[in-house]
Amino acid sequence: MTLFLEMYEGVQKRKRLDVVGISEVVTVFIDAFASDADPLLALAPLRAMDEYTYTHSTNVCVLNLAQATAMGITGTLLHDIGIAAMLHDVGKLFIPEEVLNKTEKLTEDEWAIIRQHPVTGAHYLLDIPGVPRLAVVTAFEHHMRYDLKGYPPVKVNWQQNLASQMTAISDTYDSLRTKRIYRGSKEFQHVETVLRGAAGSQLNPQLVENFLQIMARYHDLETKKAEQSS
Repeated sequence: MTLFLEMYEGVQKRKRLDVVGISEVVTVFIDAFASDADPLLALAPLRAMDEYTYTHSTNVCVLNLAQATAMGITGTLLHDIGIAAMLHDVGKLFIPEEVLNKTEKLTEDEWAIIRQHPVTGAHYLLDIPGVPRLAVVTAFEHHMRYDLKGYPPVKVNWQQNLASQMTAISDTYDSLRTKRIYRGSKEFQHVETVLRGAAGSQLNPQLVENFLQIMARYHDLETKKAEQSS
């Protein structure tokens, strides 16, 4: 993950993103899914780094690949979905750290800055040669909600991309399961309740069911491992 860390630090310093490096990281994840006897083992939490933004991005990538693989998606589209997940939050790297890491309640002006990161990220990726257009779309749409009531605002007949909908689910799951500055991590049962409650409004209900089936099997395996080792 050192390569990914270096790439994100480069973006923060306004250097051009290394798309080839991102592609290589995604390929490693896809190969892990393809070569492992039980693909769920590839969902082991990626916690080698403390900084939330790029740890979160790698987790969302793995979770998106799990969703897409379960639906039979392969080849270039699977790879592009992985890259899109890795880059979905790139716009946050342009938010001042004092706003992004603030533990107190955000002001309206600070929320306005936060809500700009999908547009900022999409514009940034548009100017990078080699970035799949799916990554640009996902960066723009990942906070849009299934009912289109999120941000940025769009026309009522907007068709949100499937990759954006998968990313919204993975994003929500990992955000809740990860310890943050302002709260602890949430148990799987709590996250499952949140996801089901958001199905049909914030999240695509069919994709939520697909995702929860994957994660329930994964958590069952983890529980059995813990019982066997105790």
